[in-house]
Parts: sequence; structure tokens; C-alpha cells
Amino acid sequence: MQGTRCTVHGKTNALNLAPCTLYLIPFLMNIVVCIKQVPDAPSIRVDRERMTLIRDGVENIINPLDRVALEAALELKQKQGGTVCVLTMGPPQSEEALREALAAGADQAVLLTDPHFAGADTLATSRVIGRAISMMNPFPDLVLCGRQTIDSDTGHVGPQLAEELDVPQVCGVTEIHLDGNALLVKQVSDGFQNTYRVTFPALLTVSQGLHVPRHIALGALEQAFSSARVQRWGLKDLKLQPEEVGFSGSATTVLRLHRPPQRRKGEVVSGSSLTLTEHLIAKLVSLSILDEDDEG
Repeated sequence: MQGTRCTVHGKTNALNLAPCTLYLIPFLMNIVVCIKQVPDAPSIRVDRERMTLIRDGVENIINPLDRVALEAALELKQKQGGTVCVLTMGPPQSEEALREALAAGADQAVLLTDPHFAGADTLATSRVIGRAISMMNPFPDLVLCGRQTIDSDTGHVGPQLAEELDVPQVCGVTEIHLDGNALLVKQVSDGFQNTYRVTFPALLTVSQGLHVPRHIALGALEQAFSSARVQRWGLKDLKLQPEEVGFSGSATTVLRLHRPPQRRKGEVVSGSSLTLTEHLIAKLVSLSILDEDDEG
């Protein structure tokens, strides 16, 4: 039977062996999905003094790969049973992302918010999230994260969080399959496809293409925003010190932020090999990359 744990019912003593009955108990997975509310790309603004993104008063969305991670969790729950808890660290308005995830089908939501958390780098962020997950009872079987976010694009939080939790990790997962009390996951790295059998507890970061996030019904959104409960945990709840979190607890500092230069439009030409060669040489000469004397 797929996805089962075995428990022996009965007892023994020094004088005799009582009959034991073997029960197969369905393995109900406890899954935590780490999500992040990020600025929609066109609305990104930068605080030049603190070298951080301005998140107030801008259009925000759930990080796209975190939506994929949430969908993976919901599909595992549908197949296996269990619970899905969504968790995020951020300012109070990040609660909107959690409520959207609840509308999609998550069972619980936790917002890690505190003024002391502001300005955190990926290490300080992982420390806070790791502490929150470690305090959960029961400890989750699986933690899912998007591989990276569209605002910082580092891909650090997932691996650092796995280290905080001291659980095995596989990053950039493209397929997830149940295999008894474990998962078979596929990952593409450097052009090679790797397959791993992962036992619990574990952490996976997911890549684009694993799942297409489901459409969220308007009625579910209305209910999630009107009546769903979101837990809030701060510095004291997590039993952390101010110097461990936020800007003070960060190991890195952003020195400069800038937009990448806009790419020039490419030029597509067609024709015979001779025509293409002549066109390329003429183009290189016009750009002063090649001297006319070198054409021969």
C-alpha cells in the first residue's frame, strides 16, 4: 500500500508474548510551503538609502515559483491526505499572499512579521523561517519553496533553510512522485537529469514546469479574505534576539542596485552562405570590430 506507516498494536511482558496485530496507518503528510509576496516587475522601486526594495504602496503578487510550490503541495495532499500550511516573512500586508494561498486550498497560514525583521538578507530570513518551522508540532514531513524569487533572484533561502532545519534537500525539482513513505524527485542540473529518492523530513525547491498553478475561484477568495484565520508570530514568539534578525543579523550588505542595460534588438537575415558571410563582414566593419583591410 502506497504511503503507509506501520504500527504494532499489543504489548509484551517478561512472562509471555501477547498477540500483536499489525495495522497499516495512512501516512498523512504535513507540508509547509514557504511563499513570498513580491513586487510585480513593472512596479519595482528601490530605497536608495537602505538599498532595499520598497514594498509599500506597490502592486504585489505571490512569487510565481512559490505558486508552483503551493500547487505541488496541494496535489500531494489530494493524493496522500494531510495538511498544507503556508508561511511567509514580511510586513503586515504580506498577509494578502497568505489569504490567497488559503483560497487556493491551504489549511493554515502563518505570518512572520516584526519591525526587527526588516532589512534581512537571505541568511537572516532563513534563520527566522527556520525557527518558526522548528517550533511547529508536529514537525513537517516536507517543506517546499520556490527555487528563487523574481525580486532578488538569489535562490539562497531554500538551501539555507534546509541547513537551519538540518534536513536533506534537493533544489530545482521538476518532478515529484510518491514512492511509499518517500518521494522520487527529478532535477535537471548542468544539462543532466538526476533522480533522487527522498525520505522524510526533507526540503525541496521547485522549478518552473513542475505544475501549473490552479485557478482560484472568486468565492474562495472572498471567504479567505473575510473569515480565514492567519496566525502572526513575532520576535518574542520565536524566542529570537534583535541582533539575530533583520539588518543586524544579516551577513551581507547591498552596496549598489541598478537596472540591467536594455538589450538591443537583434537582426535576422536569410540567404545563401555567401550572402550571410558578406552581410556579417559588412556589419562587423560598420561597427569597427573588423578593419576593411582584414576582409580578405
